[in-house]
Amino acid sequence: MGYQNVMVLQDLPEMKPVKAPVGETNVLLIRHGDSVHAYQATCPHAGAPLEQGAICDGKLICPWHKAAFNLDDGSLAEPLALSHLPQYPLRIENGMVQVKPEPLPARQPQSGSPSSAVFVIVGSGAAGSAAAWTLRDQGFAGKLILVDREREAPYDRTALSKFVAAGEMKISEVPAPVDDAFLQQVERYYGDVERLDSRQQNLHFADGSTLHFDKLLIASGGVPQRPEIPGKALFGVHLLRSIEQADSLLREVDEKQKLVIIGNSFIGMELASALRARGIEVQVIARDALPFKKQFGSKVAGFFRQLHEGQGVRFIEGEVAALQGERQVCGVELKSGEVVPADVVLLATGVAPATGFIHDIELLDDGSLPTNQQLQLSENIWAVGDIASYPVAKGYQRIEHYRVAQQQGRLAAKNMLGATQVFDRVPFFWTAHFGTRYEYLGHASEWDQFELIGSLDDQKFIGFYGQQGKLAAVISCGMYTLTAELVMRMQQPMTLQQAISLAKQRQ
Repeated sequence: MGYQNVMVLQDLPEMKPVKAPVGETNVLLIRHGDSVHAYQATCPHAGAPLEQGAICDGKLICPWHKAAFNLDDGSLAEPLALSHLPQYPLRIENGMVQVKPEPLPARQPQSGSPSSAVFVIVGSGAAGSAAAWTLRDQGFAGKLILVDREREAPYDRTALSKFVAAGEMKISEVPAPVDDAFLQQVERYYGDVERLDSRQQNLHFADGSTLHFDKLLIASGGVPQRPEIPGKALFGVHLLRSIEQADSLLREVDEKQKLVIIGNSFIGMELASALRARGIEVQVIARDALPFKKQFGSKVAGFFRQLHEGQGVRFIEGEVAALQGERQVCGVELKSGEVVPADVVLLATGVAPATGFIHDIELLDDGSLPTNQQLQLSENIWAVGDIASYPVAKGYQRIEHYRVAQQQGRLAAKNMLGATQVFDRVPFFWTAHFGTRYEYLGHASEWDQFELIGSLDDQKFIGFYGQQGKLAAVISCGMYTLTAELVMRMQQPMTLQQAISLAKQRQ
């Protein structure tokens, strides 16, 4: 099919994404002067409408999960997508923008010379998958081995506490960060890593086997914690990290129609929201009355508590002393002496870095690996994701966010190939409650000023956290185009007033 008229060039606004139909296909048009590009209208990661995205610093940023694509050719600049943005043939004839409805051939990975090098990635989650995809995309032609203990991996763990728990997605439908076609380009090795010998460059497995590497990326993620309380191993007491754990938990919840969650972490509260959507009785036991108070402050945390209480979630304040029961849990005993009846319990008490197999590299007190600015541990070893603490102005920082893990995996992969890029990206994560997405940009461990624009109750707001006049972090809901722009602008220091002014301009 040939070129089709889409719109008059002069009617196309400058540097603003516009969705337009070309036959039965929607494309995204972006104009810069007399130059126009046509791209797929939805993000290849999760189908977000890219006309609602932002254009900043030569990139198109997805409104939902902040994947960024270079404007000149659609190539991936930042995850969450592990794909380039498909482009469509376009020409301008007599002042008319014309587009062919068939996309151009997919962008091919860079060609690399045949290599005998063996690159091994331990962990195929967000960070490991991003690294593997980037290595092949950047032209690595050697042997690439993905090591994981789960045969179901890789998959998107964030779906377990959101869509699967809500009944919106079957366990068999949980998406993978990379497709089956890509996985044909790598070798898979399944097993429990028992010991890393960093000097001899070998991995030792629980079954006695070994695996030699020339370069290694450690992306082993986090391990859910069972607090040291009596009864933690009773039947009916669950953790939630893997597909297997999610399946076991949800089967029992479906049978009992109720759940007690210990801890008001993001996973715990997302699960509470998802299960209430299915009519499951949910109680949350936590020491702090307000979920997310440490991350968001009292005002926003109070909003989340009211939101959950309004949907029937019951909160119980207190510290857990023990889980009661013979073989099956039947109650949660608090230090106050109160006993909360329970026959299904989720421990949502955080994760720890999965670094138990590392003995010849020094760990920090929290069990994480201290990297340099390039996420490197030694000449041939890098670490990324939940296990990696990287240097910042005030020491080391470790961020347990899906997008950060993918960003780190992508950057480390480039450095494994000889680049010397520094990890300095602004953290971003999202959380979903009762059908609404909330976003957080930056990282504020402390702040001395909080400014809110909009309404928490209307679920359309943006809040700015400031420290000594500088913007430290942002919380937002319903303002996804603005946050797509902000996540890029925040790569350079901003004052609190600059951020507030930008938000008011975009209203």
